[in-house]
Amino acid sequence: MRYIAFIFVIGVLCSGCSLLEPRTPESPENTTQYDPAFDYQTVLVNIQKAIQYKDPTGYIRCFSDTLNSSKEQYVFEPSIEVLTRYGSLFSQWNINQERVYFQNIMSKIPKDAQTALQLYNTVFDGITPDSVIIQSDYRLIVPHGMSSISNEANGSLRFVMKRQNDGLWSIQRWSDFLAKNDTIGNTWSTIKAQFNN
Repeated sequence: MRYIAFIFVIGVLCSGCSLLEPRTPESPENTTQYDPAFDYQTVLVNIQKAIQYKDPTGYIRCFSDTLNSSKEQYVFEPSIEVLTRYGSLFSQWNINQERVYFQNIMSKIPKDAQTALQLYNTVFDGITPDSVIIQSDYRLIVPHGMSSISNEANGSLRFVMKRQNDGLWSIQRWSDFLAKNDTIGNTWSTIKAQFNN
């Protein structure tokens, strides 16, 4: 009898609170969906989303990582102008430095500021079942608000993407270049060098 009375009291108490009511669903704007990269085009979409949503986890998932079934280490080759100036920094560049740079720059960008990666003149070359070379011009917009560093980078990139042991594609090698007719030389490599620590 005590058990039934106890259940009755708990039922009465809970009926006056919102403990058993469904919660309000989160806005779809607050969630980022990344498709598994079963093809190389999806990697491009995912890296653009990671920059748009300022998401370090999504960004790093776009790169080869031997800890996560990748066959080869990720390699970044900066633009020649930046390599001349920051050679020692990039001689040891790996996926961890990529993560640090991305987290550093995104932490400086106001929450409501728009970030973007625009790719254009994109060409797919050397396509095999397990690898592809992607060349593209880019414009990176990162409004971090630091007056001494540009909020934008322009240049050309070459991604060597490979299919990994788990069947997913990722960027294994990234080469950065100065855009044709660019005299300023503010490539993505410049941004990486300035936000590396």
